Amino acid sequence: MERARRLASRAPWVYPALVVLVALGPALYAVYAQTFATLGRDHGIFQYVAWALRHGERAYKDFHEINGPLPHAYFMGMQLLGGEDEHTFRTLDTLVLATSWTVGSLTIPRWAGLTTTRPWLWALAGLAVLGAQYTRYDWWHSAQREALYAALVFASLALQSIAHTTKAPRAATRALLAAGFFGALPWFGKPPCAVFAVLQVLVALHDRASLPLSLRRAGAAAGAGIAIAGALMLAFMLAFEDLARGVAMLAKVPKLHHTIWNETLIGSYRAYRNSVTLNWAAISLGAFLVTYRVFRLPRRALLAVVLPVGGLLVFFGQGKAFPYHLHMLTLGAGVAQLVVVAAIARVVQDPETPRRAEVALAGAALALGLGAKACVESLHCAALDRRWMSAGATPELRRSRAYFEAFGWGDFFANDLRDAAAYVAFKTTPDERVQIYGFDPYFLFLAKRKSASPVLYGFELNVDAALEGGPGARPDAELSQWLRDYRDEAEALVLATVEASPPAAFALFDRAPFTFPPNAEKDFAAHCPRLFAFLERHYERGPTFGTVRLWMRHDVMAR
Repeated sequence: MERARRLASRAPWVYPALVVLVALGPALYAVYAQTFATLGRDHGIFQYVAWALRHGERAYKDFHEINGPLPHAYFMGMQLLGGEDEHTFRTLDTLVLATSWTVGSLTIPRWAGLTTTRPWLWALAGLAVLGAQYTRYDWWHSAQREALYAALVFASLALQSIAHTTKAPRAATRALLAAGFFGALPWFGKPPCAVFAVLQVLVALHDRASLPLSLRRAGAAAGAGIAIAGALMLAFMLAFEDLARGVAMLAKVPKLHHTIWNETLIGSYRAYRNSVTLNWAAISLGAFLVTYRVFRLPRRALLAVVLPVGGLLVFFGQGKAFPYHLHMLTLGAGVAQLVVVAAIARVVQDPETPRRAEVALAGAALALGLGAKACVESLHCAALDRRWMSAGATPELRRSRAYFEAFGWGDFFANDLRDAAAYVAFKTTPDERVQIYGFDPYFLFLAKRKSASPVLYGFELNVDAALEGGPGARPDAELSQWLRDYRDEAEALVLATVEASPPAAFALFDRAPFTFPPNAEKDFAAHCPRLFAFLERHYERGPTFGTVRLWMRHDVMAR
């Protein structure tokens, strides 16, 4: 025991080594297991958007989209690297995230003021702990855009920590420029992510004495990085999207989408067992703040509150309560835990620390506990995910019905989508278009057919869910009328488009969000009577594949 105390007090690298020893293997295995998962609805939406952009369509003009350009650009890049295949996409996405966790964790000792000669151990400890928090998300909630945004913010924080710890003005300038760049990118996917930048600025102001350059120069460097990110996103939009219509469409999204299923604060806390995640994040944040106060950490250590505090604001601000909206919070909790361990290592590095041996041993116990929690978490998730690995061990198996049946979801039917898409691809030519009614543009990607009209989402043609609202938001009379007018305009737009150029087929999806109609055909007739009348005149019922009802143009059906 005495030898262990001496080792822990004299060798701060022991702490990350303990985490790595206990947690790295299981975390890597669990993260690897997730690469064998299929893609769900949200991933599928971006797969279609990226594919359509690559084949000449312009976002916001040729199809309405409710997201900013960053996920479009990301999925396009993935597809160019082979990411049209689901396993390839998952693998590439995991590599991007794991790289950010590993490289970002190299800087963790800097946050706490720890001098270390083995930064690679902290990198591996970060990979273990941050990888473990990621595996808590199931196949539906992993590989989501929020995980990417969290990784980008973490990269920005790591770069900012370099600026606060270097004595070279040029190095600080470059670090802040890169921090501004990575921190600004998420704004072009989810604008509320700007809250992280506000918190980063507050930390920079609080710790301005440690910056080796003036605040004006620091702000200029970060601003230049933000400008570069904005210029790249603007260039992407000019090349592949309709900028003016995009601005107009994204301005409408809060009015169109905000009230659907909007939850209260307590409802968001309780939904989907979010309370467990939120409670653990609160404990982690509290432990960091106590450590910050008791051990008198450098002010830059407050970078550790940016992700969890910003994550809380973004999660509750959206009011949807979806678990994947917690990615920023859970990543931030893991980072805060690592900074606490680094802080203890820093304290015991000082020979003047009172009761140094006891503090060192307590820190070792904390590192072991953190590693054990990550290990148990990873092993539990890997046990659940192992069936995906066995079901999808080969490319042939990943095309089988049994594989997709391993990914059950209440309103998403992978086999139905694929069966119907294969039929449409067989009956139509590549230049013919398809109109959908539901919430799965993924169907169009699977069929490799473009949308017949700009309207992709059922909630533009059926606003019942928005009119009903949720416990956290109900539309007033003015908004209700705006929603009805929007719906009428959307139906008129689709009708004018399909009358001018009748698509080869219509695909109607049963049980589609957000109203979950048991019979999409009846729902379509009730909410879009003019469109349904057009459908009956020029189309005939084709085959039904589970929850997907196809109507084929007369000449297409006769082929």
